[in-house]
Amino acid sequence: MKKLSTYLFLILFSFSAPSFADDIRDFQIEGMSVGDSALDYFSEEELKNASIESYEDKKFLMLGIWKEYKSYDVLQIYVKPNDSKYKIHAIAGVIVYSDNLEGCYKKKDEITNDLSANFKNLKKDDRGRLKNSVEADPYGGTYDVVIFYFIDGSVMQVSCNDWSEKSGIVDSVKVEVYSQEVVNYLKKKN
Repeated sequence: MKKLSTYLFLILFSFSAPSFADDIRDFQIEGMSVGDSALDYFSEEELKNASIESYEDKKFLMLGIWKEYKSYDVLQIYVKPNDSKYKIHAIAGVIVYSDNLEGCYKKKDEITNDLSANFKNLKKDDRGRLKNSVEADPYGGTYDVVIFYFIDGSVMQVSCNDWSEKSGIVDSVKVEVYSQEVVNYLKKKN
């Protein structure tokens, strides 16, 4: 989980009725927002059967849920273990771009432009093309990331992830939204 969370922190956006405001809770991915209960969108069985990753301390669990969504191939949500309400502390949407890196970059730019137009008050940091951390992809993959900072310390980011073939990970566009609590947690882990 450490390599995935590190990668996630360094770096998809739902076009289905997104909310635009300067509060992280108003931003939606597939209708879900940070602060919502995942039980409003998934059954408890789906959540328990999701792929789970975490750091050793297990302060947060990252649940990967593959199903048919309007805009994404997979959703990843951060919840706390033993939280019977499954409060969402971070959410990411992923669109897979197998053998279509040009399409990946085009979609990332499209999403970034939409966010920039609709979140004009947010500080935006275009980090450009970066090498994936050694843990995330020791074979030399890269990602291109733009980060938006909310006043409360929450973060939203958009990336096109060009994984090396040896890593076995498929290229993707990703939109991620992290609550201030998750941002602070990940900063301490890195």
